[in-house]
Amino acid sequence: MTIKSKMLLIILVGIGILFAANLYSSLQMNGAHKQYSSDESLTAHSSAWFSNMDTQFVSNLLAYDPMDGSERNANFWDPELDSFEESDGENPLFTAILEKDAETAEGLFEQVFSDAIMEEQITFAIAYDKRGLQLYCESSLYLVGVDPCAESAQPDYFLKFGSFASSLENGSVRRVTQISDLSGEQPVSINDTLAFPLMSTGDDLIAMVVVGRNVIDSLEQFSENFEIETAIAIGEKALTVHDYYEEERSPELNTLIRAGLSHATETGTYSYSFIAEKEGTRVSSIPFSKEIRASDLRILIFDDQGELLATLKEAETTAFIIFATVSLVILGLVFVMTTSSFNRILDAIHLLEKMGEGDLSVEMPTNAGLLSSKNDEVSRLQSTIDDYRHHRQEAEVQRRERAKRRDERDQIMFEKMSSLAEQLEGQARDMLKEEITTMRDTVSSGSDEEKERASIEVMSKAFSRMSDEVGTLIDARTHELVAAKDEINSSIRYAAKLQNALLPKTMPGDFDINVEWRPRDMVGGDIYFIKDYPDRVYIAVVDCTGHGVPGAFLSIIARSHLDKAIDAENYQSAGSYLTTVNELLKETLSRSDQKNTSEEGFDGGVCIYYRKEQKLEFAGAKSSIFNVNGTGATEISGDRKSVGSTRMAADFTFTTHEISSPAGAFVMLTDGITDVMSPEEKPIAFGRRRVIKILRESLEKTPSTIVKNIMRSVNLYRGDAPFRDDLTLLAFSLIEDDSESSTVSVVGEDS
Repeated sequence: MTIKSKMLLIILVGIGILFAANLYSSLQMNGAHKQYSSDESLTAHSSAWFSNMDTQFVSNLLAYDPMDGSERNANFWDPELDSFEESDGENPLFTAILEKDAETAEGLFEQVFSDAIMEEQITFAIAYDKRGLQLYCESSLYLVGVDPCAESAQPDYFLKFGSFASSLENGSVRRVTQISDLSGEQPVSINDTLAFPLMSTGDDLIAMVVVGRNVIDSLEQFSENFEIETAIAIGEKALTVHDYYEEERSPELNTLIRAGLSHATETGTYSYSFIAEKEGTRVSSIPFSKEIRASDLRILIFDDQGELLATLKEAETTAFIIFATVSLVILGLVFVMTTSSFNRILDAIHLLEKMGEGDLSVEMPTNAGLLSSKNDEVSRLQSTIDDYRHHRQEAEVQRRERAKRRDERDQIMFEKMSSLAEQLEGQARDMLKEEITTMRDTVSSGSDEEKERASIEVMSKAFSRMSDEVGTLIDARTHELVAAKDEINSSIRYAAKLQNALLPKTMPGDFDINVEWRPRDMVGGDIYFIKDYPDRVYIAVVDCTGHGVPGAFLSIIARSHLDKAIDAENYQSAGSYLTTVNELLKETLSRSDQKNTSEEGFDGGVCIYYRKEQKLEFAGAKSSIFNVNGTGATEISGDRKSVGSTRMAADFTFTTHEISSPAGAFVMLTDGITDVMSPEEKPIAFGRRRVIKILRESLEKTPSTIVKNIMRSVNLYRGDAPFRDDLTLLAFSLIEDDSESSTVSVVGEDS
């Protein structure tokens, strides 16, 4: 099957699917429209019927209710009021009933109901005594169905009169009353009735009154207003207005009645609406009254829907015709377009076959026909074929250019390989030179295609061989670098041991000291210093410029000058001591750096405790000491100058801070603590404020607890972030009982 046939088949199938979908949608919409129309009709008819029944009941029957009726009628049922003579005496009607004066009672009832019956406001009125004996009965002259006052008439409540009488004990009752003809000559009379009791002054039931209105007239008027046919369904039977007037039903009406009764039997529902397609009529069922079940008594409504069904059918037919016409037009246009296009494509295929055979003189036929265009696919194909022919003509020129570039590329490759061979030694160089000669011979013989393939193969081998040789050279250089790295690491580890050896291992017996010392690398620029003499103790914490190996070397120099600057024979203030260290360090650095351009040195603080005087002196270079006691934490700041700085005056002296009778714990630290950063994208430093807050909130003021609390907070704060600098944290306090010496507690140093 050709592509054109497949396309036409797909379009045809697609149109068929669209038609089926459109037909299904149309049927669904028509069904929904019919259902909506049925529901609307059911609602409208129910509302109109109930409204008419309620209006007639209120205006004609409820007017006689003893409680809710009109004042004039309600007074007839007051046992203490004579509305008949309009006097204040006892009600003569009640007296006649109690005295069983049937004739008088009948006359009085006639005064009440006769006019309303004559004016057809009500159809009948019947009165019974409490035993069920009829005291009065009067009916309209214009009756349909059985006469309620006839001897053969039997109201449906009469068979259960006791229950009927009991239902009136709480007041009047509205009900639908069916009156049957025992002789069977007349159809059942269906009436909307109001039944109410007559109560004596002692609230005893003495009589009952039933006032009714035949609903056939209302049903007939309802049918005329809506231009519909109706029937009353009583159980499995049905009565129409024609039955009351002894008229013959039409066959169509009988068919519709059977359809309505059958629908209720099949579905078990008695309030429904559907369209009988064959008869062109909507069949609806609504309850006859709110006072009776629809299964016992309901109204069947037959509404002619021939015009609606004809309109829907015509709409379906019109839609089908339009769809079929449009589909045929589209199919015809597609057939014409595909035939024309594929014929031109076949011409292009034949042209390409000729060009494949080497005939470049053939040309594409010019565009022709109504559906042709310079921008359509076939015209673009023709342009592409012309371009291809020009490319074929230029191919030879390009082939020669490629051969020239290939030769130049091979020459460069051989030169690089020769240069690499000169870097090799012995047998490896000879083997590489032999391979170069073989490769030259390979790419210099054969056709252009063979030379191109040979060049590619030779280039691949050449790169592979050069890669191997270069890899060998790299491995040799890498081995040398690894050896150098191992030697450097060994030197650094040895330097770390030397730096650790400079740290104090013991401390004065009258001091409790705890230290956290942690270089960022294996060695660092931080160092702490403790020197014990009989009358005094020196304590220093310094942070030298840089970290790693440079910082470690500078820390060794600083450690030496801290020891050298001590004047153990004379009084030496902390400021004087730190000033001496500054002078020694500057002298050392100036000898190594004649131009003195660097800013090497250290920041830190020194403490001197004089035992006899019981005083502590502090001097700081960009450093502070913190005093922690029972009242909180205070900070004593040093000078804002660095030891060894070239920017300070030649006669500058560091300030001495004196603390008499020192109490509590003292904390010294480097900026490695305060410069710890949080792990966020924009990190924030730990800072001195957090240090002071931790010191103030520490429950225990011992040096070990203080160091532990600060380091725990630092580690939590930084999370996974690395340390940025070396850090040293030293806390000490005085012990009242003196002892010769005690081992210093250090955390973080290498063992």
